[in-house]
Amino acid sequence: MNPRRPLTPETYYRLPWNLADNSITWLEPTTKCNLYCEGCYRENDPDGHRPLADVIRELETVRKLRRTDGISIAGGEPLIYPHIVELVRYVAAQGWKPIINSNGQALTPALVRDLTKAGLVGFTMHVDSHQKRPGWIGKTELELCELREKLANMIYEHSGGTVACAFNATIYRDTLDDIPMLTRWAQAHMDRVQTMVFILFRSVKAQAGFDCHAGGKPVDVGQLVYHLDHMETHKDILAQDVADKIREIDPDFEPCAFLNGTEDPRSMKWLLTLKVGDKDRTLGYLGPRFAELVQVFHHFFWGTYLAYTRPWLVRTAQALFPLALFSKSIRKVFLKWLKEPGKWTDCLHIQSIMIIQPCDVFEDGRQNMCDGCPDAILHKGRMVWSCRVDELVKYGTFITCTPRGGCCGTATQATPAESGANLPAEAAGTLPAAKPEAPLAVKPEASAPAVKQEVKAPAVKEEAPAAPIEMPAAAPQAPAPPAAKPKSAAKSKSGKPKASKAKGKK
Repeated sequence: MNPRRPLTPETYYRLPWNLADNSITWLEPTTKCNLYCEGCYRENDPDGHRPLADVIRELETVRKLRRTDGISIAGGEPLIYPHIVELVRYVAAQGWKPIINSNGQALTPALVRDLTKAGLVGFTMHVDSHQKRPGWIGKTELELCELREKLANMIYEHSGGTVACAFNATIYRDTLDDIPMLTRWAQAHMDRVQTMVFILFRSVKAQAGFDCHAGGKPVDVGQLVYHLDHMETHKDILAQDVADKIREIDPDFEPCAFLNGTEDPRSMKWLLTLKVGDKDRTLGYLGPRFAELVQVFHHFFWGTYLAYTRPWLVRTAQALFPLALFSKSIRKVFLKWLKEPGKWTDCLHIQSIMIIQPCDVFEDGRQNMCDGCPDAILHKGRMVWSCRVDELVKYGTFITCTPRGGCCGTATQATPAESGANLPAEAAGTLPAAKPEAPLAVKPEASAPAVKQEVKAPAVKEEAPAAPIEMPAAAPQAPAPPAAKPKSAAKSKSGKPKASKAKGKK
């Protein structure tokens, strides 16, 4: 086995996304959902559909607070929102790129056609084995590839190949070993799948040795939708773990860009990789200078940072070859391509792989969120982490945590690890996993204990991820609290149903 190659921030390009100027913004026209996803961070409200006029007013406020390239339409499940086509049409008319973060359960050929005509730019579908999906319950990640292929084909065929397709998957300890298989599957479908997002599961851990407060008052984190009793002993997965798994089948796997954490600048919260190749071969990976060039170029000419783009732009990687004079990574791809003249006419694709690591909780109680995460949502006039909105709804503020007895001086102060692997396994996770920046900042990554659809992704509900240079599509979704983010509905302790995201988100 190859020795571990550390993920270090000095190696990659730090994406310039921030609270006021970002590639994507999160939008939830509904909190009603048609699935239960174990990692979701949004409660399912059967009456969660919002009036279209209210959603449009929210977008008008967003325009005043945040420059953005795309709007990630999530939920809840956006495909069951009765005004989804009108909403996509409105978003497109404003000059934003509409992206839908969905679990895909309600997707139909007719709906794909209608959304395409309305101006949809991308889908991020959340599919993983911890969803309670009718007809697929108990299926493995490998078996679910049949569903992924069905959704990808539907999007490709009924959009005429003009709408980008990304997939999010929340990664748990029991599915970590499926990463190599999912990576291979995504490559085998590079012609139809532009982005693959892995959102790392997080759950609020009530027994993690912390006192939790909101507004100075003690709170029971068991009330949060992203607290899962049976996940109390779940060991948090880090971005490094996923990179190591991918390198088992592709030792050359190398990311190019990242977002760091709010508390640990060396942590890899959103990690973007750009692969060049086709379904049978990988010619190489685009480097940090290329990622920087794309972001700077797009912002210079269009005024926004890029996440999603149309599929035709990533199906013609040969168009990059003139840049081989200036880019070492493109030069490597070009020289490898030259050695196979029999394949010179084959179409080369660029595919994004996004890894989203939600909130980490350090031993001293600090919560390491995603600094500059795209999955920020408007809540009561300010942009916040969408994966932690449950805290704002229940307590009016974000939860803080301190080591038990810390106020009496009996607890010890800890600092984040100096490496990119932010925190000791036993210290990880008491609170919602993360998305972007702190209050008045972007939400936690793709997916809280839930997985939004979201990237979410990256590149990226992953979200999430939900997601998404699209660098193909960034995933978003996604973007999230202590868990990665899908969509779903479960019961809260109060008896109220919980929900999930497909991301996100992200």
